[in-house]
Amino acid sequence: MKYLTMKLCLASLLIALVLSIACGDSPSSSNLEARPDIGSIASLTPTPIVEKLEPPVEKFEPAIDYSNFPDKTTNQFKFFVDQRFDELNEKAGLSVAVYKNGYLWQYAKGKANFSTNMEVNTPTLIRSASKTFLASLILKQIDSGLYSLSDTLGEVLSGNVDYQSFDKNVINPNVTIEELLTMTSGIHDVHDFRSEEYTKIQTNPNWKPSDTIRLVTRKFTAPGIYAYSNTNSHLLGMVAEYVSGQKLNALYESQLFTPLGLKAILLPQDAAPSSIARPHGDRSTYGGAGFGDLAQAATWVENWYESTGRTSWAAAGIVTTPANLAKWAYELFSVDGVALSSDARAGLFDSFDGSMIEIGGWPQQYGYHATKRTLHLTNTDIDVYGHPGGGGGYISISYYSPKLDASIALLANSHADARNRNDLQGHLTHRTLDEISEQIFEVISSEGGS
Repeated sequence: MKYLTMKLCLASLLIALVLSIACGDSPSSSNLEARPDIGSIASLTPTPIVEKLEPPVEKFEPAIDYSNFPDKTTNQFKFFVDQRFDELNEKAGLSVAVYKNGYLWQYAKGKANFSTNMEVNTPTLIRSASKTFLASLILKQIDSGLYSLSDTLGEVLSGNVDYQSFDKNVINPNVTIEELLTMTSGIHDVHDFRSEEYTKIQTNPNWKPSDTIRLVTRKFTAPGIYAYSNTNSHLLGMVAEYVSGQKLNALYESQLFTPLGLKAILLPQDAAPSSIARPHGDRSTYGGAGFGDLAQAATWVENWYESTGRTSWAAAGIVTTPANLAKWAYELFSVDGVALSSDARAGLFDSFDGSMIEIGGWPQQYGYHATKRTLHLTNTDIDVYGHPGGGGGYISISYYSPKLDASIALLANSHADARNRNDLQGHLTHRTLDEISEQIFEVISSEGGS
């Protein structure tokens, strides 16, 4: 019994890191801009969702042939990546992609696992950068008239059996789809990552998204104030599945991935590819020692990726490569992109109307499951749109600049819980990726990218 208790405690420690997935976000305020109703849900008759694990996707090479940037340009890109990565003493691997006007540059360094180098097509868990895909899907469903931004959660999910079982003192039935998108619903995140219940959810082969939502126990607060919570994303994932009668991974594939020529999968509804970059970080929290492979240290979990996927899912469960993520950022945010209609994209840009909040280590504005910040380059300022991700062995960023019409994605398979300047020294962090992306944007800007 003592041994079993110790195993449960260790398992709960795994989960604490695994669902630090959001990105080290801290709450602040954000205001909403209402959008008109687009449709009604009154006549909607959802069909049952068949639950089964999809076979793994193993090939993540871009489905499109791209042109190459000039050598002079890529040499500068490579120099900045090498300069920042090589000076670090605690790291695993890093992969980078830059996309602009049909041109693509890819580069990778370090290790995907103990014996394998990181390659440009090595699939990597992007954590909360996944939220931009969810935002697009929700806006597309609204465009199709399935529901509207002002519809309440209770209205949209009124016939859903799992929703009916939620504690309505915890999951506010009167919050709107828009409040869920902007993280202003007042619905809390899971707070007890070390509980036995949390461990059971992550190791339950019969998991459903509603199981993760039921882990939230704190009573909701009044809507209207920004507070980052992955529960918002999981509820939106439930909405998308319920109104369509399809699983979220199938929706992503049919509505986003295949039409845009992207290669990506969603944990845990898709199986993790065998070539996935392994998560790295401080193994002491997992019962191990030193910096290394976190999944390897978590010996009590049969499938690390399924386990983390059950508590990440709609909030942070997508696996892809930087090339796919950079192209996605372009298709989502560019006026020439095709991920959204022009009206839906205008609504997405209008959603960045709140005050600055802290997310990914920087002051940014938060819109519909996406962020906006300003980079101060040498000769100009540029606004960039995307979403950071991080935790449980991974860090990611993706940015699209309308002024330069260029997008950047950087994925790392290590994560450091850096809470002060001393912790930053020698560790690969969000700041590392941001400094590289800013230097790359400098190159594009200096070469007449505007």
